Amino acid sequence: MAALTLRPLSPQLLVLAKAECNEQETERENFIVNLQTWINKSPHLKAPTDELLLLAFLRRCRYSQEETKRRFDNYYSLRGVFPEVLGSRQVDDALLAQHQRGLHIIPARPVGPNGPRVIISQFKQIDSKKSNPREAFKLLFILLELLALECDNAGIAGLIYVIDARDVSMEQMMQYDPFLLKKTFSLVDQCMPLRFVEIHMINMRREGVAVFNFVTKFLPSQLPWKFMVHKKSEDLYEHLPREAMTIEYGGTNGYQAEALDYWRQQLEAHRDYFAKDTQYGTNEKLRVGLANAWSSGELSGMTGSFRKLELD
Repeated sequence: MAALTLRPLSPQLLVLAKAECNEQETERENFIVNLQTWINKSPHLKAPTDELLLLAFLRRCRYSQEETKRRFDNYYSLRGVFPEVLGSRQVDDALLAQHQRGLHIIPARPVGPNGPRVIISQFKQIDSKKSNPREAFKLLFILLELLALECDNAGIAGLIYVIDARDVSMEQMMQYDPFLLKKTFSLVDQCMPLRFVEIHMINMRREGVAVFNFVTKFLPSQLPWKFMVHKKSEDLYEHLPREAMTIEYGGTNGYQAEALDYWRQQLEAHRDYFAKDTQYGTNEKLRVGLANAWSSGELSGMTGSFRKLELD
């Protein structure tokens, strides 16, 4: 068996990986090989066996084999009911053009040597004539999968997500329907290989609060991450160091244009990786055992009551 090509960790990340992810460096390859064998022997599952992707799933699940299998299976099962975000993920000219608008920014460095990675979404950058929130989320989850492949900090320390609502029109807000957000929540909470540790919303317009409360009322009242709303971007620095954010936000973590250029290169470098993506998914007719929650209708029945947003 050929040796796996896993990145060595810094001493700080080694300690954090053991504490946060239950990772034993000497056991990583055995866990990955076991997962690869399980994928190849699962008749219903057509999925990649990339070792870096599997490593991210293992870390997300603290090396629980059963939890990792469940989350990985969910990730590819959900494609059948969420194709508008998880289907047709080719890195083509349209996707690269959307990326260059600055919709999602991943600053150059994590929050410290062993800290989480930050991703900033500026939804005002959606071109309403050529795109929509579903295309915006598709790009977001492509970038998050790239982070799972390329960044150990993201896999070990998690993600801090900053949503900038500045200049988002009421028309744009109304496009974020409850069913889209419900599926997106399921993808984040139960499927993807990275975990959010904090979500910050900044620059929310007062007239947008009613729309926000309506479209999120179907989400659970208890979220698995810290969620905070700030009237101004400056208030963010009560929770994050300035070196976490880009210079455009008053931080010191490089310019947005530099970040966009770097991740454009990463998208282009992974063009073949995502070209294979269309072949992946599940065939529930071939599944041995209980049907997956998505195919049995559990997702469509998910209800909740997201806490009401209030601004002073």
